[in-house]
Amino acid sequence: MPCTTASTSSPPVLDAIPSEVASTKPTCLCADKGHREERLLGENGVENSQEVEEVQVEEVQEVFESLATYLARRGLERCEPVKELGKGGCGRVDVVSIPLPGGGVMQAVRKEIFRRTDGVSRTELLQQEVAGTRAAAGCASAVQLLGYTEPQTDDDPHELLLSYVPGMPLSDYLMLVHCVDVDRRSGVLKKVKKSKRAKAPKPHTILSTPLLKQLAVSVLTAVDAMHNNNMCHGDIKGDNVFVDLSASDGAIHFVLGDMGTAEPTDSEGMLIRGAIGGSWLTAAPEQRVHLAGGTPACGLSRMIDMASVGLLLADAAQFCVEAGRLVAYSQFEDDLDEWVPEGCRDLCAQLLAPSPSDRPSAKEALAHWWLNE
Repeated sequence: MPCTTASTSSPPVLDAIPSEVASTKPTCLCADKGHREERLLGENGVENSQEVEEVQVEEVQEVFESLATYLARRGLERCEPVKELGKGGCGRVDVVSIPLPGGGVMQAVRKEIFRRTDGVSRTELLQQEVAGTRAAAGCASAVQLLGYTEPQTDDDPHELLLSYVPGMPLSDYLMLVHCVDVDRRSGVLKKVKKSKRAKAPKPHTILSTPLLKQLAVSVLTAVDAMHNNNMCHGDIKGDNVFVDLSASDGAIHFVLGDMGTAEPTDSEGMLIRGAIGGSWLTAAPEQRVHLAGGTPACGLSRMIDMASVGLLLADAAQFCVEAGRLVAYSQFEDDLDEWVPEGCRDLCAQLLAPSPSDRPSAKEALAHWWLNE
């Protein structure tokens, strides 16, 4: 691909370095290592173990920081496409592989923003997503920014390099889980018809209770990080939460991504521009007024994210296969069924409170009794 001018700003914090990078062992980034080891030997050639540990930590930090700088400066220039994740009128997203100093490769995501036909500046869109993703830097529950171009003209490449989450969007995962469950329940019902002793399966949430809690904690943690940096995500939905299925022990992790709609807020949490995009189905009530062309009486604040998290959890608990009920629930015309755990129903209700001022902050929601029992 053509050479790009990537950001040379400070590299991401160490916690933001992907596991693929952390697992590599570059040999060319600590040229003075031998000198350090020599200085650690005392007069009798005996190592000072405490000093060795301190220097080893410093060396690891240097390697990570050097890799972060390498990714920021060279990642987009040297990456090679692996597979396409999606393409539309606004842009294209690909999984790419990046050769690493000292050997090895890592996978990342390259997002290209296409030239717009509606007059919207794609440079501004790039800067908006960079700012939004940076607001969650270092958060393990959020996609991380690894690099980006700094286009001087509209003809220059407009690209971001992002951490890769191997798995699928939450919306796809929920449908997969539902389909598997339908097949299982069908088999059980057949046994019920053949045997008088067999019992029909009881209704249950789409995601198991432990996974529902994990989803809530993961997304709320990412939202809390963004809100602490005066940034509102604005488009929290199943398509923008990724399910990481790569753990060798089978553990599942949830990661919030796609900060392209993110908007900065003032110190009181109000959107500075007073406008934001988003998706109607999972938008807060006041956000829907704005998306329909109206002006919400309460204005727009970061609390729209809290309502969207509530709808996301309700969707993962029950409404993923009942879109009509999700709409009714968001308009306070329906409720989650009683077989949904009481704590989940209570948390969702608090997050979706009609008045933004009645909704808990992300930090307050993380302290909800259901998530901590």
